[in-house]
Amino acid sequence: MRSVSQGCSQTFLLIAFSLMPLAGAIAINFSAPLFTALISALLFKETVGPARWLALLVGFSGVLIVTNPGAGTFEIGALFALANAVLFGSVTVGVRRMTTTESAETLIVYQLALLTAFFALFLPWTWTWPTATDAGWILFNGVSNAVGQYWWTRALHLAPASAVAPFNYLALVWASILGFAIWGDLPTLSLVIGSAVVVASGLFLFWHESNARQIKLPAAE
Repeated sequence: MRSVSQGCSQTFLLIAFSLMPLAGAIAINFSAPLFTALISALLFKETVGPARWLALLVGFSGVLIVTNPGAGTFEIGALFALANAVLFGSVTVGVRRMTTTESAETLIVYQLALLTAFFALFLPWTWTWPTATDAGWILFNGVSNAVGQYWWTRALHLAPASAVAPFNYLALVWASILGFAIWGDLPTLSLVIGSAVVVASGLFLFWHESNARQIKLPAAE
């Protein structure tokens, strides 16, 4: 169920990219942590708490500042982007629940195997032989994605989903750095301000979770 949900989530995101402005799709996509916290609270009674809700909302506001979606965001493509956000939020919750009985390695192996099978179903209608350069980038993308997925799954082993999810916002910061280093994209004022808000929300959450853990340790001892 997790793999099917994630496969549909990625498919909806690609459809959204083809139907609407990229900035609008990204803004909606980064609302996934809100759905993660909501699903965790409603289905599994996971305590979110005011501090986590604050970090989630502030981080999302930073995303909106960066992407600056206009009125054109709310079109048919936005429905696919929103569906992706909801499904990705459910994937995060599902991984968090399965970490109680499964290792990160097991979850990653099943995820990659089942996602490969899911998307392989489309090959008879969409296959095109890649060039040597494209094949290299595909290989690099697959390996980096596998490593990233492993660390993300490992993070869900160590903390509640509502605490881990806001750190996805930091992807905006890395995208900005790589965009400048590789393509020479100069950061705009909205990008700088929004990224600062995103980083601040992540650092606040990290500080809050660290303090909460330190308070619990003496009590457990």
